[in-house]
Amino acid sequence: MSKKTSISSIGEFGLIEKIKANLLKGPFTRSGPGDDCAVISPQNGEYLVSTDTLVEGIHFDNSYMSLEHVGYKSVVSNVSDIFAMNGTPLHITVSIGISEKYSVEDIENLYSGINKACSKYNVDVIGGDISSSFSGLVITITIVGHQEVKNIVYRSGAQENDLIVVSGNLGSAYLGLQVLLREKEVFGKSKTKTDLTSDIKSQIQKNLELVERQIKPEARKDVINYFKEKKIKPTSMIDLSDGLSSDLLHVARSSNVSVCIYENKIPISKNAIKFCEEISINPTIVALSGGEDYELLFTINQRDFNKIKDVSGLTIIGKVTSFKQKNKIILSNGDEIDLEQIGWDHFSNKK
Repeated sequence: MSKKTSISSIGEFGLIEKIKANLLKGPFTRSGPGDDCAVISPQNGEYLVSTDTLVEGIHFDNSYMSLEHVGYKSVVSNVSDIFAMNGTPLHITVSIGISEKYSVEDIENLYSGINKACSKYNVDVIGGDISSSFSGLVITITIVGHQEVKNIVYRSGAQENDLIVVSGNLGSAYLGLQVLLREKEVFGKSKTKTDLTSDIKSQIQKNLELVERQIKPEARKDVINYFKEKKIKPTSMIDLSDGLSSDLLHVARSSNVSVCIYENKIPISKNAIKFCEEISINPTIVALSGGEDYELLFTINQRDFNKIKDVSGLTIIGKVTSFKQKNKIILSNGDEIDLEQIGWDHFSNKK
C-alpha cells in the first residue's frame, strides 16, 4: 500500500501548488489561479453562471465512489446546467473543504477527475479556495458559460401545442445508485468480507451500465451541437437532475402552461427494465422520480418535428397544453392520472 502524504505536512499553499501544476489553461483565460482574481477575456453575448455544492454523505459516498469519479461528476453536473440554457461552458472555480482524513494523494485524485471532465468539455479551472472542514469533503463549483442573447433558452418559454422531447433514457442513474447501496449493505453486514469481494464485483459488472450512469454521468453536448447544426432553438429546456416529473413541472410552472406525457413513450433502457423486474419496482416510477440522469428535457415548436422525429436518442414523450388543464400522464392502459400526484401506489397493481 503506497504511503499517504498528510496535507498538514505540505500546508495549504503546498497543496495549491501541486493542484496548479496539473491545471489546463483555456483559450479565453488571460490569468488563472495565482493572483487575487482570475482574468478572462469578455465573450460576445451573455455570461451564464451557475453554482453547485456537493457534500460528502449527502451528495456522494466515497465508500463506493472514487474521488476521481466525484471530481468528474461535480464538473459534469455544472456543465449540464450550462447546456440546459443552450450555452457553451467556459470556466469553473473549485472550492473545497477538506477534513483531516484526506491525504494529498486523495485531493490529487479528486482533481484528476476534475481535470478529465474539464478536458472533455473544454473548460478550465480559473480559481477557487481550499479550507478545512469538520464534515468530510465539501466541493463547491461555480461555472461560467456564454451564449448570444437570441440563442439563450429558458425554462419559461414553453408554448401551448409544443412537443415535449427528452434525450437518452431515464432512471438508470437512480438504479445504479440502488446497485451500489445494495452491495454496500451486503458488504457491511458480512463477517467474512473477503469472500464477498468477487461476488460484489460480479454484481456491479452485471449492472455496469446502470452503475456508470450514477458514478460517471455525461452532459449532453452532442444534443446542443445538433441544435446548432440543424438551427433548432428549443422553446424551453431543463436538465434532468431531479427526475422527469419534478423537472417537467418546473418547466410547466415557469411557462404558465400544463403538460401531457405518455407512459409508453418514456425512454427506459432494457438493462434498467431488467433490474427493475429483479427488485420488483416499476420502471416508469423510476424514470419519473429518479434523479441525476443529466439528460436534456426540452420543448420545441411543431414546425421542428421533422428535425427531431427520427433522431436516435431523442424521444417525443408528449405535448404542452393550456394552463387551464391539469398536468397529466396517460398510462399504457389508457388511464389518465395527475402528474403532480404520481407515486408508487399508482403503479403497484400494474402488470
